[in-house]
Amino acid sequence: MGTLAAVVIVVVAGIILAAAFYVQHELRSPATRPVPVFARAAMRRARRVQRVRVEPGDDCVCGGTIGRTGRIYGRFGELLGCTGCRRSWTADGRRIIRRRPRGPRQDQPPRAA
Repeated sequence: MGTLAAVVIVVVAGIILAAAFYVQHELRSPATRPVPVFARAAMRRARRVQRVRVEPGDDCVCGGTIGRTGRIYGRFGELLGCTGCRRSWTADGRRIIRRRPRGPRQDQPPRAA
């Protein structure tokens, strides 16, 4: 009977020791992050859901009103614009994002530091 009690104590002590090593190992490991490809795809899906098509007469996020500008762009056709900011949209409601040119502009002198 004494041998059985000793075996049970050794087994329980081994399990406790193994659990302690496992917990220490998990605490030292770096935090897991999603794979960048999957995270990027999830961000694209989230942005796609949030997109809203606009129409003339809708309100812009700046507080202005969206209306026809009378400008025709070769690539997108007729443009809609906001009265309060410089945002513009195509006639079917897609947002046009204007990218600023990188680097110094040729018609302006460089800034003095």
